[in-house]
Amino acid sequence: MDSISYAQFQSTLRAAVGRRTQEYRSIYSITVRWEKDDTNAESDTNHFQNMLKNLDIGPAEELVIDSEDLAPEFTLSRVWLNFSEKARLSEERSLIIFHYAGHGIYKNGSFKFADTIAGLKTMDPQSVLFNDIMNPAMFPEFNNTDVLFIFDCCYGQNATRAPDNTHRAFEVLAATSTRTESARSPSDSTFTAKLADEIARRKRLGHRSFEFASVYESLRKESTSRVRPTHALLAGATSVNLPLTGYRTVDPRDIPADYKALFSVTISRDLTRQDLKELVAWIRNRSPFTGLAIDSMYYSAQSTCLIMQAALSVYTKLHHMQGYTLIAENPGDLSFTHRIPFSVNYPKRPGSPVAKGRRSERIEENAASKAVTAAATEEQDEATRRRLDRELEELSEATADNTISYLEEEFTLMAGPISRPNQASF
Repeated sequence: MDSISYAQFQSTLRAAVGRRTQEYRSIYSITVRWEKDDTNAESDTNHFQNMLKNLDIGPAEELVIDSEDLAPEFTLSRVWLNFSEKARLSEERSLIIFHYAGHGIYKNGSFKFADTIAGLKTMDPQSVLFNDIMNPAMFPEFNNTDVLFIFDCCYGQNATRAPDNTHRAFEVLAATSTRTESARSPSDSTFTAKLADEIARRKRLGHRSFEFASVYESLRKESTSRVRPTHALLAGATSVNLPLTGYRTVDPRDIPADYKALFSVTISRDLTRQDLKELVAWIRNRSPFTGLAIDSMYYSAQSTCLIMQAALSVYTKLHHMQGYTLIAENPGDLSFTHRIPFSVNYPKRPGSPVAKGRRSERIEENAASKAVTAAATEEQDEATRRRLDRELEELSEATADNTISYLEEEFTLMAGPISRPNQASF
């Protein structure tokens, strides 16, 4: 994987952890299916319309591809151009939601919408949809239109994209990245139904807003090993974030991540002590939902490789972006890492006292022990729980101070004292 500059690392990571609820002045939606469909796609049209209604969005236009249509791709292209023109010409912030239910196949190396699994009739979303929104002549940079694609079929995206931080969201959610019959299962368990149910669940729980990348994280966590939803951004590192109406008390940013990704990022220069101090301070100030932590750091010729972890909803916005590589993902209970804002285990460089690493490890082990104790005393009185929380917070601060002290001692090649910043300046 090619490296990226430190400035690109900063801007893309900031964009990935940002969750700004967007107030769209206009939302345009359309749902597409085949007339002679054998996947019960009509029921998914209903699920999609109900999801929009739950979000107080007007009903979507419906395009049903006629079984006698000899040029279905031309039909889709014509309808898409007319449909998207309203958003393209608007100076206000707009959102386009495109929904498709049916078969998705790979034919001649390209992803296609297909009338049946045999794929006798197909439509190419790459040429009709994706190329259109990525064309500066159609969607110039100053345009204020976000686009969300929801494909209730298989979909895969493997192309590496540039580390840009465009303010717009071009996002794809799909039933699975693997071609399986289960991707088009009965209507009560299709991807569209699950998506609608998860959004409705969050609304019932009083969430103020929801991000589609976060919804993907929840669906991924609950999915089976055979059929797992997939998510992709065609540009940038921003996911569509919509408000939920009614009386709302829950800020989703305060909910700790329960599904994490371990990944690497390669930066095209050595990081200085000040870079690392600012990065550590910035991570510590992030909301719990991000799950951000640095696991380790490695040096090579004129570059630095960071091994990091983050909530899947954060990492998925960086997936397939130049410089970033997924190592693993974990849907397990990560309550300990939620309580300790960051944990840095740096490899021992030549001449580093091993005792320093062990000292940090002992502090982290003590913190882990406290976390286990806190979990085991769920039924204790409120005063005891508050005391344990205070101890965990103090241990977190101790871990942070120990790490910064370790960095100051290790990077002795950098001259001059380093002041402790009051605010993160990453």
